[in-house]
Formats: sequence, C-alpha cells, structure tokens
Amino acid sequence: MSREYNTDYIAGLIGLIITLFFKYFQEDVNRLSIMFPNAIIIILGCTSVSLIIKGFIKPTRSTLFDVGSNIRWIVTGLLFFGWVIAIPFLGFLVSTISFFALIVFYLSRTQLKVTKGRFLIWLGVIVVEVLFFYLIFAKVLHAPLPEGMFI
Repeated sequence: MSREYNTDYIAGLIGLIITLFFKYFQEDVNRLSIMFPNAIIIILGCTSVSLIIKGFIKPTRSTLFDVGSNIRWIVTGLLFFGWVIAIPFLGFLVSTISFFALIVFYLSRTQLKVTKGRFLIWLGVIVVEVLFFYLIFAKVLHAPLPEGMFI
C-alpha cells in the first residue's frame, strides 16, 4: 500500500532544517569569503519557506521512494559521504573530481552503456566545472578550501 505525502511541505521542512544547520555552524571569516555562503543560505531559506507555504496553499501529493532503486540512492549517499571524508586527505580538487566521476559512472550505468569515450567526455566536463568553481572560490573570493595530500 502506497501512501501519498505532501512533498512540498516535506521538502520545505528539510530545506529549512538544512538552512538553519548551515547558519548555526557558519564561521566568522573575511567579508568577501562569506558573501557567497550567506547568499546561498538566504536563497535556500527563502525557497524552503516558499515550499512550505505552497504545501499549505496548493500541495503536491506523491508517494515517496516509489520510483528508482533504493539501493542506488543509498550507494550514492554513501559515495557523497566518502567524498566528504576524502577531502581532508586528498584535498578539495582531487577528491571532488575523483568522486564526482565515480558517482556519474555509477548512476549512468542504470540508463545507458558507459563507453570509454563517453566517460572521458563526462570526465572532461567534471574537470572543467570543478576547476571553474575552484578558481572562483580560491582565487576570486579568497575562500580557503580544504587541502590534503594534493590540491
């Protein structure tokens, strides 16, 4: 028996909890470094409150976890947890590129055959995206990123 839930309300509450968590554990750093995290916290908070309001006014009801594989989202969650653990050892750049490539490979296998050429294209996209954000945070915003054995 599948039960339908007000997913707008649930997503809004989870988003609000995450917003409060990040706001509570936010550290005092220089003004330029804190601008982006503050903006994200405000955007996440506003979006979460909007979802909660929408959940009361015009709720979207659907069943939870009835589409896809429960094993897949658990493995993906564990991979993200492993990424967070690896950052202090490998460094932000190396661990992010490595784990995102692993996650993309794992998740894409469910929909299509992963060829060497296709994976190399994805790896290129991952490297460009991660380098872009790394350069923005490290060089423009001067936000300290975790360093490990590598960059």
